[in-house]
Amino acid sequence: MIGMDRVVLFAKAPLPGKAKMRLADEIGPARAARVAEALLGDTLEMLEEIPTRPGAAAPRLVLAWTDAIEWFTPRLESNWRLIEQRGRDLGERLEHALLDLAPAPEDKTVFVGMDCPHMPPERMEEAFEALDEAHAVIGPCDDGGYYLLGVRGALPAAALRAIRWGTEDALTDTIAALEGAGMSVVRLAPGYDINTLEDLRRLASDRAADALNSVANVMRAVTDLGL
Repeated sequence: MIGMDRVVLFAKAPLPGKAKMRLADEIGPARAARVAEALLGDTLEMLEEIPTRPGAAAPRLVLAWTDAIEWFTPRLESNWRLIEQRGRDLGERLEHALLDLAPAPEDKTVFVGMDCPHMPPERMEEAFEALDEAHAVIGPCDDGGYYLLGVRGALPAAALRAIRWGTEDALTDTIAALEGAGMSVVRLAPGYDINTLEDLRRLASDRAADALNSVANVMRAVTDLGL
């Protein structure tokens, strides 16, 4: 039985003082919000270009919002479903999102954030293909976190309640927790999130080397802000 492919984007409204707080400490909240809006725009465009897998329907697109739903509603195409993020940390937000979406056992749900628009759309296809056989798939970041997490069916109850979120141990904790719950886990190619000015400069360098997918909105923001 072929299940549904679904992408869930966890996004925060790009408002000054609310978004990209680590970057805001370096360049100020208004400029960080401008970068966050550009990151979100490029991420939305990237996700809308995900290839449809042979024999499967086009992936369903879901945006899990926080802070201000009114920011998102006029900016999304009609094929996006909106749900609210709920929970004190990422583990609880993932758990609540899956409860809201109620996936069937063969459905595949891939979660991403708005910090990695340079990820090629084909990486999402790889994630769904991995979930044909594995219970979970993860895209590691070089800071010890991850840019993508996917599961087939539902997560075991409270599977991600003991993760040291926001630390260099988040990736290893998550893999250990999933495997400890009896789930097989596939790792994708490593990547990186955009959280700091150094990350932005890395992105600009990779873009100049033509080593990644187009991130036109982010590059325009970097140029306009003189970063």
